[in-house]
Amino acid sequence: MGSFSSATGLVAIGRWLAKAHAYAFYVLRSTFKAVWDDGMEDWKALLFMTVAMGFAALTVTNLVSIGLEHRVLPSDEKRQFMMPWGPVYVGSTFLNHYTLMYSRKWSRFEREFQHHSKAIRICGGVAVWAAQAGCR
Repeated sequence: MGSFSSATGLVAIGRWLAKAHAYAFYVLRSTFKAVWDDGMEDWKALLFMTVAMGFAALTVTNLVSIGLEHRVLPSDEKRQFMMPWGPVYVGSTFLNHYTLMYSRKWSRFEREFQHHSKAIRICGGVAVWAAQAGCR
């Protein structure tokens, strides 16, 4: 019985994370669609999310480095830096594409997002854009 409740808890956490991920994409996509309705809003939102995820990974790595009081990132040589971080960016691009854009998976929450009150939509949009700005 304990494993069943653990599994349902993990499913609930996974669904919440998927919804939060889709909401950030939805806000970015909606903003780009409102500003430039050129049909590229999905790709622009994907680019912003991927860059933000890369910066977030670098930030976490730097915090771990500070906490350990040991250099975790390689020295200033470009090749040593690009070897681990190139795949991180490519992998996060594929992950975001598959979890959001492939078969328009983000849109399974779209109706729910559209029915939020105006105040919630504004606060959510500000939070998403502040998080994007904070990652840079």
